[in-house]
Amino acid sequence: MAEESGERSPVATARKLTVLAIGTWFLAAVTAGALGVVNEPGRPPLVLLSFFMIPTLGLVAAYAASPSFRAFTETVPLAILVGSHLWRFVGIGFVVAWLAGELPAGFGIPEGFGDIIAALGALILLPKVRQGTASRGCLLAWNIFGMLDLLSAITVGLLFSQSKLGVLSTPTSSTVLLVTFPVSIIPTFFVPLFLLLHALTFKRIAGTPRSNLSEGPK
Repeated sequence: MAEESGERSPVATARKLTVLAIGTWFLAAVTAGALGVVNEPGRPPLVLLSFFMIPTLGLVAAYAASPSFRAFTETVPLAILVGSHLWRFVGIGFVVAWLAGELPAGFGIPEGFGDIIAALGALILLPKVRQGTASRGCLLAWNIFGMLDLLSAITVGLLFSQSKLGVLSTPTSSTVLLVTFPVSIIPTFFVPLFLLLHALTFKRIAGTPRSNLSEGPK
């Protein structure tokens, strides 16, 4: 028992450090949004991009350098990786914001409905994932769609932004709402976090036996 506990200790430490890192990231996103520094009209969106690059590079570095971190990621059940995407019903809010004139149609329609479809896909897949009967092909198709939708949201959001990259924005039609607190937490925290979860899901689909897709390795 002591030997087993010792083997699990590095994974438990990796789990705690990951939770701490994500919590710090969330607090940084809240602080940046509340201070209004995420919106950078007329300038390169360096603050926003840093919220993508720093966590991504941190995860890649941790995954490459730490066996205990890699072992920890494998303990996260696939049901959590898939089910967590239910938050993407937030796309309904994007559609409503477009209808209210708060977001341009070029963003609100494709990205709003894209998120809704991704969330519906997660809702449909989740029971099968829990039962271990989910089709690998369906999981892969959903994961590809979900990741492409988030990448599209980033690209289109920047093109309609008031930043230096906002070539599609106008004085009356932009994605300034997305960099206004508290909505700014979506692009600075949730979108990059769930891109990373999609990446972990690809790894899980590729590495888990077809008969045991619902859980991580024992």
